[in-house]
Amino acid sequence: MIRFTRCVLALAAASLGVAAAASGAQGALPPADKPYEAVSLFGRPLTAAAAAPAVLQQLEQARSLFDAAMTEEHCIWLGRRTAYAGRFREAIAIYTAGLEKFPASYRLYRHRGHRFLSIRQFARAIADFEKADELVRGRPLEVEPDGAPNRSGVPVSNTQFNIYYHLGLAHYLARDFAKAEAAYRECLRWSKNDDSVVAVSDWLYMTLRRTGRTAEAAAVLEPLHANMTLLENGAYLDRLLMFKGVIGEAEFARSRPDETAPERAIRDYGLGMSALWRGDASRARALFERQAASGSWGSFAAIAAEVELADLVRAQPGLESARSALAAWTLAWNTYDLDLASALFVPGAATTYYSSEKPGRIEGLDAVVAHHRGFGFVPRGKTSDARLWLEDLDIREDGQAAYATATWCFDRDVAARAAAQRGPVTFVLRRLEGGWRIAHAHFANDPPPAGAGARHTSVVR
Repeated sequence: MIRFTRCVLALAAASLGVAAAASGAQGALPPADKPYEAVSLFGRPLTAAAAAPAVLQQLEQARSLFDAAMTEEHCIWLGRRTAYAGRFREAIAIYTAGLEKFPASYRLYRHRGHRFLSIRQFARAIADFEKADELVRGRPLEVEPDGAPNRSGVPVSNTQFNIYYHLGLAHYLARDFAKAEAAYRECLRWSKNDDSVVAVSDWLYMTLRRTGRTAEAAAVLEPLHANMTLLENGAYLDRLLMFKGVIGEAEFARSRPDETAPERAIRDYGLGMSALWRGDASRARALFERQAASGSWGSFAAIAAEVELADLVRAQPGLESARSALAAWTLAWNTYDLDLASALFVPGAATTYYSSEKPGRIEGLDAVVAHHRGFGFVPRGKTSDARLWLEDLDIREDGQAAYATATWCFDRDVAARAAAQRGPVTFVLRRLEGGWRIAHAHFANDPPPAGAGARHTSVVR
């Protein structure tokens, strides 16, 4: 008998435009097609830690219920338990398959959008939450059960809250602060307890500060106090009280003995934003770098820190070494930032560039910039589902020049099963006034896998 679990994952893979691999033993998951769950904006492949036995046991229970009956509820819980095990891409596939059968499920859209956030596909997350918003309108408040219940066992959020909370965060991460504010204002309408009020107030406050509306941000802090009744969001409240001046930064920064990695991320991000607002970009950058390199990469605060760090690097790439210049180049690709890409090459006619597909030599900065524009690079950048990174990077400096070799990897869609494309690349960099710049780049493609034939496609670089 064909089990529902295998069917749903095959259906999800088809809906993403790729073929699912055949499963092995009955009930087994498809083989891992990628060794990572996400890739950061800086080209760092992100992998999940091994799940605890209790988490895997709950996942097996959810799978058994789903195999017995593919209901909307069972699909949601199989996706949630899969995500709790660190398998975000697989959870997205499960939700996608569920939406094939339950296309009006605002709850499936809400949960899939959440996991698109986890893997940094912000535009897709926004689309899912906006669809959930459209479908949920006019419905009464719906309490959402917790996947990891708090100490009281009482859920503190509801479906409507979670739709608008995560929609606000998606817009915040995509740098559309006006839409983020609108979503958070709506979220406040569905905040029915102190935990919910604290959580949304925190992000609303930071959204308003980001747009320079200090007085309105201060008004958000007015009703908040240290004696609020909380079951879950103590770190968020501490951060708000630090912003309010009730808690000093030194006290807020101090680690707690029982602090979790996501709570540490909340503290680092809050301290980084506080430093940024007072003009200490160096301190902010150090705090954001710590979280961008941490193992807690799936937490919202860590994702936000990564986005903040990307903003800082894009504004001031820091080209003090050939390595930092290539790190900025990777970021330019992952944000499609034409301004940043333009600043990383030697100006004038001296720059040369060989694409992996386009014949002939591209000469001069203007032609190189036009080449990037042809890929969709735009001034100030944009969000993207694609990710590029360098593997086995080797850099050798020789006075005013540096020579780098690496393997470039490009994943068109991290959520999909299709493998990343790969090939060798060589860079020549020159040390100029103001830092290192790329003088020459030469890309090639690895040969297609045996038997791939015409199915192999590559990316023009």
